Amino acid sequence: MNRLTTRLAAVLVPVVLLAPAAAHAEKVVVEDAAGDVVRLVDDMDLDGSLPAPDYAGVDVVRTAVAHGANRLRVSVRFGALQRDPFQLTVVRVRTPDGSFDVVVERLGGKPITSIGRGSKVVDCRGLKAKVDLGADTVTTSLPASCLGDPRWVQVGVGAVAVAALEGQPDEGAAHADDAIRVGEIRDRIALGPKVRRG
Repeated sequence: MNRLTTRLAAVLVPVVLLAPAAAHAEKVVVEDAAGDVVRLVDDMDLDGSLPAPDYAGVDVVRTAVAHGANRLRVSVRFGALQRDPFQLTVVRVRTPDGSFDVVVERLGGKPITSIGRGSKVVDCRGLKAKVDLGADTVTTSLPASCLGDPRWVQVGVGAVAVAALEGQPDEGAAHADDAIRVGEIRDRIALGPKVRRG
């Protein structure tokens, strides 16, 4: 090792050792079956839904939840996000003190994001959403303080889209998927395992 390398090492090692450690977040990944989308018929009657395995636009295949000291991040991967349909992704977050719904609304442009608790809208500065059509993901991120700084969360995801039927441009159809249930939609979104705060 020459003298220049020795000097650089002497300067860089203490800097690296003193650098703050990256914030830790517990991360849980839940895989969902592909092709388990249902088509809602008869005025959105959940009991009368039909299998629609070929509709990938709301087919949730993977959900990653990272619960850090300061933020909660939920990334949802779909089979193949479509560019134009009306789509809602609902992230249900259960905490020790209650449940919240983070809604990401897509109309083809920039996503509109909101958070509510029951029928009340929650003011949450720092709530963000990103849609990546190339990676087929919808990602939400929000300060843990908007949820009351919970020590753990349980997360579930539901997605619904309304798009024209193939070959029938004047006819619309609603398709939906629950990220945990397989081929079944109910009034309540199913929740994943507890993710403890990192």
